[in-house]
Amino acid sequence: MRPQTRNWLTATLAISLLVILAAVLGSLTGQRNPDPFLRRPSTFFTDESGARALLLVMKRLLPSAEQWRRPLNSLALPSDQSAPSTLIVAGPEKPITQTEAEHLDRWLAEGGQLILATDNGWPVRDRRRPSDAEELAESAHEAPEKDTQDLKETARGETYLSRHGPRMQWSKPEKVHNQRAGGGSLPGGELNLQWRRKFSATDDGKVVAAAGAAVLGVEIPVGRGRIVALSDPSVVSNGALREADNAIWLVALAAGWGNGKVLMDEYHHGFGQRRGAAALTWAFLKTPWGWCVLQVVVAGLLYLFGYRRKFGRVSEPPAPARSSPLELIEARAGVFQAAAARALAAELIVQNLAQDLAQAYGKPVNIFDLNHQPEAMSKSDGAAKQLGALRALCAKATRGETLTDQEFVDVGRMAGEIAQKPLP
Repeated sequence: MRPQTRNWLTATLAISLLVILAAVLGSLTGQRNPDPFLRRPSTFFTDESGARALLLVMKRLLPSAEQWRRPLNSLALPSDQSAPSTLIVAGPEKPITQTEAEHLDRWLAEGGQLILATDNGWPVRDRRRPSDAEELAESAHEAPEKDTQDLKETARGETYLSRHGPRMQWSKPEKVHNQRAGGGSLPGGELNLQWRRKFSATDDGKVVAAAGAAVLGVEIPVGRGRIVALSDPSVVSNGALREADNAIWLVALAAGWGNGKVLMDEYHHGFGQRRGAAALTWAFLKTPWGWCVLQVVVAGLLYLFGYRRKFGRVSEPPAPARSSPLELIEARAGVFQAAAARALAAELIVQNLAQDLAQAYGKPVNIFDLNHQPEAMSKSDGAAKQLGALRALCAKATRGETLTDQEFVDVGRMAGEIAQKPLP
């Protein structure tokens, strides 16, 4: 295959691949992603669904309020006086692992408070079947399109709430309610709260907040600590805090327990502090910029494969060989000697002498026609004799007669002397 044909094939293949990738990227971009990555009660988000406002309020009113971006098994126990005594987990996207659940049990037993705002009880990841727990976690976001029976099916899986208290059940999401609520956890006994979902069943749980018959908060004792289960993750959202007194309720729950220090979980929203290189790379490749980088990499690999580029150690280009003038003369002399071309060598010597004299006189000079200057000849009798002898030897070589070694040496010697002391 000719190089030009191979280049055309490589270019055609690369362009076709880029068109295919661009089409795939366009189709993915045009689809609306149902995954609520951009709508969750995270303290990183400032929209209606985010919880940034709650974090800022707690920073101003409580001794300490920080984000928690590591697994819960790294949580310091409340026995440490400097450790926060309250953990807020609102609408977690990821299920809790068995290791985290066991450590959280110890944390609660030693006096910690967990404010858990979830609509599925926070599924526990099964070590044998992790995919089931993932499906339970996703069910919370599909709930607006499901009926109450689907929610009951979701609740049948093991959740963190079901391990510590009554079997909770949630109602179907309703329109946004903004009304007076009462309970032992509300400052002054009553506050105006905003919510969309309530508990449909709490068994014997202690109700700490309710709006009429709608149960919004349940307390579950765990050792020296407690779990305050909230029926709707949106109670911590920026929109709810702006329209109602939800912030007052949540701040009162945190301030009235332990040292008043609060951690707000972000790890289970997918904002872990440490992520592997593979996970970060995959997350980047799923973005439009990641697709562009992938296309460039693929095109570069195709180019390298098509042209068979080989990479090796960097090496300097070889330095050009340098020869001295004497070596050059010896080389040329060797050529003439091997060819036995003494007549040609003598002719070249005379031509070189003529060039030197032309530079000295400022005009062309013919060695065989210098008797037009008799006065100069009389003033330089030695040079004239040398010139005459040189012409005689050159004429002998021109007639085809062979010059002896001594005569050939005399030609070179006389030409050099005449060049050094040119005729006046």
